[in-house]
Amino acid sequence: MTGSDSFRTLVAQTNPTLGDVRDNEATADAIISEAQATDCDLVVFPELFLTGYHIADDADALATEAEAALDRLRSATDDLVVVVGAPVHADDGIRNAAVILEDGATVGRYDKTHLWGDEPGVFEPGREFPTFETGVGTLGVQICYDVEFPEVSRSLAMNGADTIVTISANMRPCVRDQELYHGTRALENGCPHVLCNRVGEERGVDFFGRSGIVTHRGRRILSLGADVVEASTGHVPLDPDRSQSHDYLGDRQPALYDLASE
Repeated sequence: MTGSDSFRTLVAQTNPTLGDVRDNEATADAIISEAQATDCDLVVFPELFLTGYHIADDADALATEAEAALDRLRSATDDLVVVVGAPVHADDGIRNAAVILEDGATVGRYDKTHLWGDEPGVFEPGREFPTFETGVGTLGVQICYDVEFPEVSRSLAMNGADTIVTISANMRPCVRDQELYHGTRALENGCPHVLCNRVGEERGVDFFGRSGIVTHRGRRILSLGADVVEASTGHVPLDPDRSQSHDYLGDRQPALYDLASE
């Protein structure tokens, strides 16, 4: 897809309309068209972008609408990888998912494993950390609160991720927390890290944005602002220079770690 030593990523820091899947789908459609017109390779939308975040009262119906929207958006992904947040139905209930689309097909889905706040009353947690083979390499995807657990990013890296993608609906007062996690998860796993956080106020919650891209050493490639709807692009290296990097994955001593759960 890229034919170069990097891939062009559009980070879509948006303010989805709560409960209006059609409106959010139209926004996604326009951004995807923009990405294709500017030769982007990857587009990343925030957590629960297609529905908005506070969907407890209508989760089942909104998941059905979101699934239909995903079917329509899929057809617009020629020569493009898209990661979009949406609720989806699973055998055991509704999952808070990141769906990966490419070339008119669904590549796969990651279901949020670490549910925050009231989310356990709405969603069932995911149970695995898959990676996805795409035209921009192997992606490892996580959702918002997951990034605060180093085990998630480490699992994705150990499962072969070339790049980590985090989609978020992160709110104040966690601005500094997000900044630290964004760079640290990249550095400790030797993976570039794309993070897309939404903006806007929804039922008294203030989502702050501050999305961006960092290198495998946690250095900023792209920084988006606070509290502003913005779709910006940056180039993620496919094969970064690791000559000045520590080999944290290779230097691990797993036989010495006692990480058994209680």
